[in-house]
Amino acid sequence: MSDMAPETRLTTGPLRSSITIELHTHLATRTWSGRQPDPAENIHGIIGMPRFLNIMNVIRLDTVADNPYADLWMLRLEERLLAAREEMNELIDSMKTVFSQLPETMTVEGCASIQPARFPVFASTQPGFIAIYLLTDFDELMRKALLAQHMALINRVQMSELREKGGNLIRSILVLAQKYRRIPVTRQDIRERNARAIAAEEQAGAVPEDIFEGSRRSAWAPPLRQPVGEVPAPATELESPETAPAVNHVSNTETALIPTPAGAEDDDGSDI
Repeated sequence: MSDMAPETRLTTGPLRSSITIELHTHLATRTWSGRQPDPAENIHGIIGMPRFLNIMNVIRLDTVADNPYADLWMLRLEERLLAAREEMNELIDSMKTVFSQLPETMTVEGCASIQPARFPVFASTQPGFIAIYLLTDFDELMRKALLAQHMALINRVQMSELREKGGNLIRSILVLAQKYRRIPVTRQDIRERNARAIAAEEQAGAVPEDIFEGSRRSAWAPPLRQPVGEVPAPATELESPETAPAVNHVSNTETALIPTPAGAEDDDGSDI
């Protein structure tokens, strides 16, 4: 039995982890960095992945504050991300058919950059990590497609179609997240129908009933707040010691896994 005081034995610091993403193609690294606007060429800017991760963190903080509009945005982006990963994986799977054209006597190893671009990742939300996975999926698709074009398995037009389909899956989500605007309102404001609720409805419309009630939410959304003034359910009557079953008491305390914060790096121009 330890002689240490209980408070000493139970005191631990937060967990930390260093996370890095490795990309092998120009196309993926440019998607990470984003696109600068060019009014002269009528080209609109697109945010990069670091900015997207920051927006997702803002949405998460708003959902913690019981903002139903943030709940709606988190669900919308989560659904788009999951659907995009399915489509991206279908494109990757299609490359198996392409490489099946190779002679049986030929063996080809997967291609990789001799100097891949590495970026430190700081994602504090689960949808943010799904977006990172989507980007690595796109990088894999482009590596396979570039190799297939090099080996005359697909032509330039087919390569361009794969690039556009895969790139659009990511860019459409980045553009959608860029439209998020914070609305200072909570579910309690809407219940009270106060000035903040009226202003929010005028700005963004009414919140869908299932979103407001919490019956349809992101799988990663935090628990809903209990309405102010609501009486909690009465506790059930305790059983007598003779009939009560034995219970092992387990602490609900969680230790957070916190990635080490780091900023994004510029595209280093690595190519396949």
